[in-house]
Amino acid sequence: MYEFTVSDAEAGRKLSTLLSNTHGMSRRFLRKVIQTDGVLCNGAPVLLSYIVCSGDKIQVVFPAEDSNVEPEQMDIEICYEDDNIVIVNKPAGILTHPSARERKGSLLAGVAGYLAARDLVPHSIHRLDKYTSGAIMFAKHAHAHHLYDAALRNNWIHRHYVALAFTEDSPPLHTWQTFQDFIAQDPNKPSRRVIGNETNGQIAITHMCPIARIAEVSVCVFRLETGRTHQIRLQMAARGMPLVGDRDYTYAYSGRTPTRSAAYYEKMLPHQALHAYELVWRVRAQDELSKVYAKPAATLEELWSLLGGSPSLDALVRDVVNNSLD
Repeated sequence: MYEFTVSDAEAGRKLSTLLSNTHGMSRRFLRKVIQTDGVLCNGAPVLLSYIVCSGDKIQVVFPAEDSNVEPEQMDIEICYEDDNIVIVNKPAGILTHPSARERKGSLLAGVAGYLAARDLVPHSIHRLDKYTSGAIMFAKHAHAHHLYDAALRNNWIHRHYVALAFTEDSPPLHTWQTFQDFIAQDPNKPSRRVIGNETNGQIAITHMCPIARIAEVSVCVFRLETGRTHQIRLQMAARGMPLVGDRDYTYAYSGRTPTRSAAYYEKMLPHQALHAYELVWRVRAQDELSKVYAKPAATLEELWSLLGGSPSLDALVRDVVNNSLD
């Protein structure tokens, strides 16, 4: 349920206009709600044509939603939750959504299981690759999905990542640089991506800053302006800086050879060393920013420690991402 009290400034407006323009409810969503008498004013059903008065208590009862994902009981780490969204620290190795080959064990099914007792159906706002860990946002109902999907398209949701990458002695530490490419589907392997062109690809913009380095491995922080499939992994490899543990976009792709074999690192971390560290968002232009961190997976922290890194990735990254939007 969504509820609010009409302010003096809002009085005299048509309820449908107030719900759409001020509270971000889509016309399609409102049509579904009104069919079940789900819009109430001071406890009684009301039409969308009603002219609101100051002090009116408006309630919108969300209609029941169907889902094609079977809820599953799963041990999930909740980073943040409110009436509209839940943010989960996704472990590496599970899909965000079910696929044709893997119908069971997705994070979406786990979140559905977590919300099932409250009759809520999760909607994912964005995705993470199967072997990428970190913060991922789910809407708890259709109205929230509409709000946060619009926020993402308006660039009001910012995502910061941390990765371990093979960079040797360049680029210089604490220097931000921007990658801009067109990313296209690999015609020879549809699950992979390639650097394309304006005709066959989608624009991908990534800001990257290396913040610590041991030998050939750097800790890199990323801020995304777009969210293309495999964006960070591909753009780094294309510049000769593949991520540690990445089996798809490797040194073979980038044309450079590590001092130690890639297998040396893969024994310690059998997937790409990439973690979605922070989400920063506002739902409307006038809202204050909200921030949520997802601590790096223990496997990433252990790898950094085994390489001789100090302090922890969490400690290294926190100050950088706090200042990157200034």
